[in-house]
Amino acid sequence: MWWFKVYQRAAKGRVLWRVFIFFVVLLVLWSPFALATYGLGYLLGQPQLASTLSLIALYVCFIGNAWLWGRWGHGWQRPLVSYGLCFARRFWGDAITALFCGGGLIVALFCGIGLVSVLFGAEVLLGWASLHPRPLLGIALEGLVVGIGIGLAEELLFRGWLLTELRMSLSRRSAIFWSSFVFASAHFIKPLSEVLQTSPQFLGLFLLGIILASGRYVSGLERPFSSLGLPLGLHAGLVWGYYIVDVADLVVPSGRVPEWVTGIHGNPLSGALGVTILGCLAMWSCSKLRSE
Repeated sequence: MWWFKVYQRAAKGRVLWRVFIFFVVLLVLWSPFALATYGLGYLLGQPQLASTLSLIALYVCFIGNAWLWGRWGHGWQRPLVSYGLCFARRFWGDAITALFCGGGLIVALFCGIGLVSVLFGAEVLLGWASLHPRPLLGIALEGLVVGIGIGLAEELLFRGWLLTELRMSLSRRSAIFWSSFVFASAHFIKPLSEVLQTSPQFLGLFLLGIILASGRYVSGLERPFSSLGLPLGLHAGLVWGYYIVDVADLVVPSGRVPEWVTGIHGNPLSGALGVTILGCLAMWSCSKLRSE
């Protein structure tokens, strides 16, 4: 079977070649679905529906491609488990194994939303923003679904497949650095005008990538049990918390400090306060790695 040979040969190449071939194969697998969904959207006059279906198809193709890559390329019996997607007790976590001591999905989820609360709470306490309480149940439930969806998609790609692949050829420090760099860069695959507008977010995204990658290592990347639970939960919690604040207009800048302090265009990843907090967490998570 020629597909089997493609995966087998590509997985034995240098790291840049492996990453390149993986995404070429992914593009080939996804293209027919993309053409079909966008064509359907054009006929029905529903471009948003077409975009959503196309993204779903892309993620399904990614999971299939990652599974075939691990199974045929590396010979793993359970590729998704090797990438950290293992639904065991440690994945879900409990109060005893909290935070960076091996905590799981649920604990990390609330750590993520807690971090968002600390960030925006500090802005309110300092008088840099004002709080506008309102009913949040519907938005919170919607945000939870969005957070878990985005967290699962991005963590399986960047801290699951990519970090595992990079670690096979690079040192731990280099694997963390480059996976974080790719993670941050991937958020700028958009029109140039939007790239220029959102470019201040790059450093915050890079630091977040370091934190999440460090969480994967502490969760056991180089041990018999490897879990995406901690980075997935933390990522989902951050998205969940920010979704609630953003959609509900829960916290509004007061204008007492420049926008670059609280976050350009309202995004804390592009603000000095958010970058400072992420920088401190990144240094702390790296120190936890050194103590492992």
